[in-house]
Amino acid sequence: MNISIISMILSILFLFQMGAAQTISLEKFMEVVQKDHPFFEKESLSVNINIESQKRYLGDKDWIFESSSIISYNDNSGVTSSTYDKLGQIQLNGSMQKKFWNTGGRFSVSYLSSYTDQDNRTAFSGTHFKLFKQQLALTYSHPLLKNRGGILDRLDYDLAAFTNHFSEVQTKENQENFLLNIGVDFLDWVFLDEQLNINKERLELAEKELETSKEKFDARLVDKVDVLRQEDAQRIAKQNVVLAQSHWSAKQTELAVLVPSLSIQKSQPQFDIYGLVKLGDIDQTINQLNSKSRTLKTFEIVANQLKLKKDGFSNQGKPQLDLNLGSVLMEDDESYGKSFGIDNPSLYAGLMFQYPLGGHTSKSNIRKTEIEILQLNAEKQNVFLELESSIRSLFIQIDDMEQVLALNQNQIKSARERTAEELKVYKQGRGDMTFVIQSQDNEANARFTYLKNSVTYHKLILQYKSLLDQLLKSE
Repeated sequence: MNISIISMILSILFLFQMGAAQTISLEKFMEVVQKDHPFFEKESLSVNINIESQKRYLGDKDWIFESSSIISYNDNSGVTSSTYDKLGQIQLNGSMQKKFWNTGGRFSVSYLSSYTDQDNRTAFSGTHFKLFKQQLALTYSHPLLKNRGGILDRLDYDLAAFTNHFSEVQTKENQENFLLNIGVDFLDWVFLDEQLNINKERLELAEKELETSKEKFDARLVDKVDVLRQEDAQRIAKQNVVLAQSHWSAKQTELAVLVPSLSIQKSQPQFDIYGLVKLGDIDQTINQLNSKSRTLKTFEIVANQLKLKKDGFSNQGKPQLDLNLGSVLMEDDESYGKSFGIDNPSLYAGLMFQYPLGGHTSKSNIRKTEIEILQLNAEKQNVFLELESSIRSLFIQIDDMEQVLALNQNQIKSARERTAEELKVYKQGRGDMTFVIQSQDNEANARFTYLKNSVTYHKLILQYKSLLDQLLKSE
């Protein structure tokens, strides 16, 4: 079959395949990755784990119920010093206690029910003694200095809230980095896709030139060596197409495994690889880092956590002065029913004071926390400078790469003009096929260089956006 016909058929099939295949943009690809990839679910679950870890501290303010029962029997018939011969007792005790985080107070209510059966000796009335007793007690303790407002009671819970916030921000940062890596993989696929197109165009051109060379040889216009040279060029071009197709399919399969919901196996990438991206003013971008950067926000979270911890240490160093209030209602009687007529109240109020002289533990903890805050601020400044350095460096690289891409375009234009001239000279019988093939290869290499630099340019853009936390769209 005529080589030109084969080329035409391959071109038609290729164009049909290109038209039938669906396309996937980088934005769509990253959107689906963010929605479906298990990495994002794993990171989100890490936040949920920390939330549940914080909730466990809520148990400290739950009502605590406690009960106990005692049955005892003593036979002191042979004990000379005892006032009774036999003594039996039954006692039931129940209580409920609760901490109030908003005040720091402690409240408790307890109930005691007991029964006593005692045989007294003759010297001690000699009567059989039975007694039922009921007692209800209420107590409340309120802190006036240490733990006032319940700051110490809920300290661990409040500190855990900062840990949750830190975890949430760190999770988003991890997801941002994941999107950067997956975006780079997508750009590699775009590179292989465009490389395959260039190789196919080079093959198509080589086959046309081979057909032309054979026709000229048959007409005795060129030597056999020109046909042989063109056949070598055609074989090399075909080899490059096969290799490019292999690399393209491998990258497609790799991404299809990562995001099966997109049906990537039936798709091809859609991306303006030669387009330029306009960036904002670099100085304004740097000025907004403190308010927008997740990395710097984590330092703010930890700093606030340390400040709260310092307040807790300061509160722990205060004297403990508690106001204690209580009331006891009690009744006892030989009749079980009458023992429930609780009408003998007693009330009390008092102050309890405690203070460790010196307060070395509290002072040491406060000073340690203050030093940690200073260290954290210094580290934040260090990270800010590193971020600024990286962002400015990428900005310069991106700007310089745009100039390189402009030079690449001029290089491609020059290579095409040279190819046209070499071909013109060859057709006039004044040139050599070697120069034509070499010029065509130079043109293809210029296009490859332009492609590589364009991909590098867009990878730099992705890195730049990642440093500015612009890839993750959930915020």
